[in-house]
Amino acid sequence: QNGLSHFGDSRAVSVGARLVRQRARTDLCLWLCVHLRRRVPRSRWAELVMHLLGILIGGSCFVVLAVALHVDVIVHYPEKSPLLETCGRLRLFASTGLSGPGVAAEANKTANDTFLARLELPDQHLYESTTVVVFADADKVARNSKACHQMCIDVGNEGREVQLGDFEVIERLDNMNTIHIWPTFCQQDWTEVKTSFHSSAINRTVHVVARVPAAVLENRVQRPSAKMPPVMFRLNPEWYWARGGDKYNTWHQLMVTGYMKSMVSAEVFIEGVTWDSWLTQPIYTFEGLQAKCGSCTPELDFVCKSWESNGEDLYAGGNHSFGSAKAFFGELYDKAMPAILAQLPARSDDATLPVGVWGYCVGGLAAWNALVSRPDLFNIAYLGSPAMDFNCGHPFDAIRGMSWTAGARPRIYIDAGTEEGELMDKQTLLLFQKLQDKGLVAGQDVFYERAEFGTHQASSFLRRTVKALLVLFGANSAGHTKRPDGQGLTVLDAVPLGMAAKGDTQLSGVSQSLMSVPALGHALAWACCAGAMFFLGRLSMSRSMHGSVFASAPLLSDMT
Repeated sequence: QNGLSHFGDSRAVSVGARLVRQRARTDLCLWLCVHLRRRVPRSRWAELVMHLLGILIGGSCFVVLAVALHVDVIVHYPEKSPLLETCGRLRLFASTGLSGPGVAAEANKTANDTFLARLELPDQHLYESTTVVVFADADKVARNSKACHQMCIDVGNEGREVQLGDFEVIERLDNMNTIHIWPTFCQQDWTEVKTSFHSSAINRTVHVVARVPAAVLENRVQRPSAKMPPVMFRLNPEWYWARGGDKYNTWHQLMVTGYMKSMVSAEVFIEGVTWDSWLTQPIYTFEGLQAKCGSCTPELDFVCKSWESNGEDLYAGGNHSFGSAKAFFGELYDKAMPAILAQLPARSDDATLPVGVWGYCVGGLAAWNALVSRPDLFNIAYLGSPAMDFNCGHPFDAIRGMSWTAGARPRIYIDAGTEEGELMDKQTLLLFQKLQDKGLVAGQDVFYERAEFGTHQASSFLRRTVKALLVLFGANSAGHTKRPDGQGLTVLDAVPLGMAAKGDTQLSGVSQSLMSVPALGHALAWACCAGAMFFLGRLSMSRSMHGSVFASAPLLSDMT
């Protein structure tokens, strides 16, 4: 501690003092110093080498230890917006669950629409996880105006406004941390975007109704692709469900209140198709209908027997646009995404966007075919009771060619109801198992849920939807799903989508290399301190003080 003062750095002295007070680590430093002093050869060259070594090690020690544990919170919020014009200027503050109640650092402007708040944290929280939030403090007079209350219905005088939606989480604190946040405080109403196009793949007119969450309407500041809301194209909305806006209201409330990350739901309607138009319902497959299976692998034998018994009869006749999957989903992305992206913030990179397809029954089959035929466009799939038995189980063949080198690693949620019969049970479980064999990780990339009392009715699908959305898009907390094991089904933690963006926690180069493993980080840091203490001790002590080091050890060891 005395040696640190030679460098004239009060922060280093403060950090060093806190560290020396820890008994076990102090003993380690003392042991290393004495151990090295006993074994250094008594020559000038040896002295010079040890001095240089002490300078190098000691300097590294200060780089790691001289900076207190802190989190730099970079807040991205528009300086000009209808909210600010109506409710007055906002002062932004950042806080963390480890700061203590009411403790927050003000965010100061560093660039256009960019503010920085530094949160200093006690050192004992190193390697812990923490939640980070942003508060806004509006002008008291302006926020009480009628105009402000019309825009922000829930604004009040009782303290600062905490950001809406999910809070950001740093999974593991290092010495220096950086996190980016795009908060919202007011907007709670979603908007609707409609677009139509003629599909050459199915020779029909397609209408897409996309519902965009409030979070990206209030805060339209540019952000990376990983921070854009996922877009989910929902198929067969003629069947599932009437009044889609009402259903999105329910999911949107989960987004606003922080249980689910913001996401866009885009319903895909086919002109002329209604809930009872089975004969004209497009079924997006890779091939035409076949009646006989021929030879089947043992694992698909149950599918082949069922298909030859009555499966093909369900699809015969009518105009189903068989074989159109790859072309149609390419059109859907190219024609519908520009209108949706026009309502979203600009992107700061060209990385893959989180986009998926969602459907039930033949819609579940279509979602699977979209994922495997265009992995460059779609990387999320919600397969509700998917008709994987189509054409003797041929959809399973696509697993062999699956690759995620063209885009983001896929995330797939599969569910089925216990009342849908043995065929649905077996084929969905088989799909889940084969995806794991391909390399997808259960509970991280692929999820399975067997819904108790679940049937093939629209009301049953709706009941299962919230759980699926929370698993795929749950806000910084683990959902639950199920997987098969040797004895049946067991509960498995599922990691939500937004948690994949851990790149927000930026670590310094020194921290990344020296502090990546807690035990190793502590050992290296204290080895550095020992080297610095050894060097400084040799400058100020004579060899005759060899015994005095031992005399001081009990005193230092008793410090708390």
